Amino acid sequence: MRCPRTGSTLKPVQVGGITVDISLTCGGVFFDHLELQHFDEKHERRGQVLVEHLKQFVPPKLDLTQRIQCPKCIDVTMQRHFYSPKKIIEVDECPSCGGFWFDYGELEKIRTLFPTKADRENASRAFEENILHSAKYHDHIQHLEAKEAMSHRISNIKKINSFLYLFNP
Repeated sequence: MRCPRTGSTLKPVQVGGITVDISLTCGGVFFDHLELQHFDEKHERRGQVLVEHLKQFVPPKLDLTQRIQCPKCIDVTMQRHFYSPKKIIEVDECPSCGGFWFDYGELEKIRTLFPTKADRENASRAFEENILHSAKYHDHIQHLEAKEAMSHRISNIKKINSFLYLFNP
């Protein structure tokens, strides 16, 4: 596999019995589907070992806004999205294989920002609560309800017109 940022060959590295692929050129790391869950929480020793290992690399200047190809899947562009509702860390996820590419320092940041699964879930719930109680959300719901009421009125008018047509052919 090749580094999606630099094109260099990724090096498979065993960390706590799990093989991840790292870029010796930029310090990025690729996690196959479901591998990330073994590295993302603060208490997970293998995650700390990997973070320390990746710190030895000095990443070159890269355009992190550039869309990248999945190192595992041929011709599949990874989706760039925020890792959490806090919109602090963006990561790349393959829509085909479910793998994640983390650029230099991103793994350490998510481990710090969300030390546990409960922290991630709490952040998601807080985000959802903020949305549900926002004025924009309530305006949106009112708009949808108004559209539905208008659609219902139009449907009734069409029914009445069809009925009237029976008497005035």
